[in-house]
Amino acid sequence: MNVLVMMLDSLRPDFLGCGGHGVVQTPHIDRIAAEGILFRNAYAEYPITVPSRTALVSGNYTFTNRPWCPLRNYDMHIAEVLHGAGFLTAAFSDTPFQENSNMHRGFDVFRFFPEGKCHKPVADVDCDIPHAYYPDFAPEAELHFFPNTIKNRHYALKTYGRACPELLFDSAIEWLEEHHDEDFFLWIDSFEPHEPWCPPPPYDTMYRSREPERYIPFPVGPSSDWMTAEDRRHVLENYMGDVTHTDEQVGNVMEALETLGIKDRTLVFVLSDHGEPFGEHGTVRKYGVPVYDELAKMVFVVRLPGLVQRGVVSDALVQNVDFATTLADVLELPLPPRKGEVVRADKRRPSITHDYDGVSLVPLLRGEADEVREAAFIGGFGLRAGIRKGPWKMIDNRGEKPNELFNLDEDPEEKRNLFEHEANLARELHRRLWQFQARWNVSLAWRDKPVGQA
Repeated sequence: MNVLVMMLDSLRPDFLGCGGHGVVQTPHIDRIAAEGILFRNAYAEYPITVPSRTALVSGNYTFTNRPWCPLRNYDMHIAEVLHGAGFLTAAFSDTPFQENSNMHRGFDVFRFFPEGKCHKPVADVDCDIPHAYYPDFAPEAELHFFPNTIKNRHYALKTYGRACPELLFDSAIEWLEEHHDEDFFLWIDSFEPHEPWCPPPPYDTMYRSREPERYIPFPVGPSSDWMTAEDRRHVLENYMGDVTHTDEQVGNVMEALETLGIKDRTLVFVLSDHGEPFGEHGTVRKYGVPVYDELAKMVFVVRLPGLVQRGVVSDALVQNVDFATTLADVLELPLPPRKGEVVRADKRRPSITHDYDGVSLVPLLRGEADEVREAAFIGGFGLRAGIRKGPWKMIDNRGEKPNELFNLDEDPEEKRNLFEHEANLARELHRRLWQFQARWNVSLAWRDKPVGQA
């Protein structure tokens, strides 16, 4: 068996055709979902870039005990486990999935593409940069991300004849063509469709209903109050163009698997690190880590004939911490005991996971269970925390604003706060959230080492 992970940054699950979007075109991801399983209640425990990836590769929560930081030396990296089991491991990335985040651990081949979005220009290039609108309060640092993206795109096109994401995905395909006859673990980490939202032609006008009043590839947050309805429409149309552009790259990889004759013996994951706010609750982008579903939900699609049910849309609660434990369970690989961490007894967790926070999703993949976890936990370090259990979602806003309780079956947009109206239920969920956090001794407090480690 081979393993392929395609991580797509900031891709909202409800902006996929298979996720219910009626306009944006994502036929390739839709097909993978139709041939496998789509989890529509998948949550990123700490829904921002590096923490979410840390949870994926380590199988453990991060929002409880650390801010944005590199993978720690006591963290497991699932690539190390597969490498130790004899898999040829490779990663291709143009995102913060890179060496300075310790995400390179365990990979025989690790190639980072500095020509991607937001990174500092790889060379001094002379090119036209479209005029973009920024409000007066825009931070100086944020004024550079869009020009940097355009300069790197221009450089890559001039140097390689293609820019990211094609440069990234095509390089991964070339590696596949060379190593497809070996057991491999391939991780493709794409910064698309992360902001700035400035897709190249023809994706830049694919969803454009009319010319924008002002060009906004990189909206400034956290508040979206400065944006007009026309601004939000324009930003969403650009985002949709980036989503379809990204889907095309996913399709190219799947076509390569089929051409190489290894598609049906390759376990495929299509994931995102989190979603993206577009003003639904008065914020844009990820400032402050608002854990409403538009940010906290992630794409989680799995395909492998013979193991994974075909064409299933699952309502089971799953989390990014479940990825590593699920992969280990599928491959029947033991995970190393955590270094110095308190081991918790949990009868719901198979023994293969030891003391990891993730649970195995194999019973869901096989159709042998309707759920494997009764609750999902989400938060932002030092900011807020939340719990999803059944249709209910409770958010502890740590005093920033009143706490919230939503019934997502009746109120999927999280607009009607029932915290006072359903006080007993809110109190019970709040108690459960604090019990969960007790593992780290103090709520949302930084610990460079886990509890119990000298």
